[in-house]
Amino acid sequence: MGNHSVGKAVGRMADEALRGRRDGESAIEILDRICTPYRNSDAEWDAADPADPTKTHPEFVAYTDPHARAALGMLMLEAFAPNGVADRERYAPMLDSDDPDEEVACEAWWAEVYEPFKQRYGFS
Repeated sequence: MGNHSVGKAVGRMADEALRGRRDGESAIEILDRICTPYRNSDAEWDAADPADPTKTHPEFVAYTDPHARAALGMLMLEAFAPNGVADRERYAPMLDSDDPDEEVACEAWWAEVYEPFKQRYGFS
């Protein structure tokens, strides 16, 4: 079982970083800044409900999801997806368990975005 504190900390820092993003600051620069202190951690990315941290976020399951309100997932998308944020719709089916393309989208997200993200920061 991974470290939930790391996931929550990085998720919150991603929210703050996007709100305060400096002109010209790239997604990879932001990710380097917020993830480097947690390098080589066994992070758990389960998203907590801001209104009740004991519950799952009502809009997305993981901070790393390619959901418009998941700041970390959006930074990952921008930094690692082959076409950046333009690829968001290609990964969208993974957010809907009833979508017939869910598995294909999950596999693409894992290979193209999540694995490179994990490798860059040594997350397990």
